[in-house]
Amino acid sequence: MVQFWDSIPDNLRDWALDQQVFFTASAPLTGKHVNISPKGLPSSTFSIFDPNHAAYVDATGSGSETISHVYENGRITIMFCSFAKSPRILRFFCTGQVVEWDDPKFEALLQRMGKERIEGARAVISLDVFKVQTSCGFGVPLLTTALTSEGATSGETEPILLDRDTMGHWSHRKVETNTLLDYQAEYNSSSLDGCPGMRSAMRDHGDRVWVTLLKARIRRIGTQTEAVLVGIVLGVALLAFAQVTLRSLGFM
Repeated sequence: MVQFWDSIPDNLRDWALDQQVFFTASAPLTGKHVNISPKGLPSSTFSIFDPNHAAYVDATGSGSETISHVYENGRITIMFCSFAKSPRILRFFCTGQVVEWDDPKFEALLQRMGKERIEGARAVISLDVFKVQTSCGFGVPLLTTALTSEGATSGETEPILLDRDTMGHWSHRKVETNTLLDYQAEYNSSSLDGCPGMRSAMRDHGDRVWVTLLKARIRRIGTQTEAVLVGIVLGVALLAFAQVTLRSLGFM
C-alpha cells in the first residue's frame, strides 16, 4: 500500500499537477499548533522543476502559519489526494524556503515557474523534496454527482462526496486472513522519524515498549542542541554578570 521514492517519478509529477487541490502541513519547533492549509489549482500555482525541486505561489491569507514555520525550521509537507474513481494520496516531504514578494528573486522565480504574478501573491515557497510517499487513499471520499431534489424532472445535478467501500473491503480482507495485526506491527509501530507509534503494534513487532519509549525520550533530549547551547550561553553570561556585580560591591 505504501511506497517511497527519493525523488518525484514522472508519472506522479503529472498526476499531482492534474489534481484540483493540494494541502500544506507545517509546525513550529515549540507550541501547540500544527497547521494544515488547502491550496487550489496546482496547475496554476504549483510547479515541479525537476525530481527534487518544486515551488508554489502563496497567496495572502488570514494567517501566516506556513511562512512563519518555514522561516523557523524549514519543515513542510505537501499532500495531494484524489477525489476521483481511482484513489491515491501523494506526499512530498520537503525543506522549504520563503521568497517574499519584495525579494529580488521573486520575479525570477515566477518566470522559472512559468507563472504570471497572481494578484495578492505574498511569496513563493521554494521546496527541496527529499522523500516522496504514496498510499492508498481509500479513506478519501469520492466526488461524484447526484440529482437534485428537482432533478427527477429537470435532470439537474449537484456534486456530492461519497464514502468509498474500498477501506472497509481492505480491512475486512485483513481481518478475514488474520493479517491485520501483522500489518499494524509492520507499518504502525513507529513514525517515519522513528517516534514510537501504537503500543500494541510495538509489542507485536517484538519491541520492548518501555525501552523504545526511553530511547525516544533520550533522543529527543539529545537533539535539542539549540536549547542546550542557548542555556550554556545564558549560564556563562549570568556568571559573568554576577562576578562583575560582586566586584562592584567589593565582595571580590
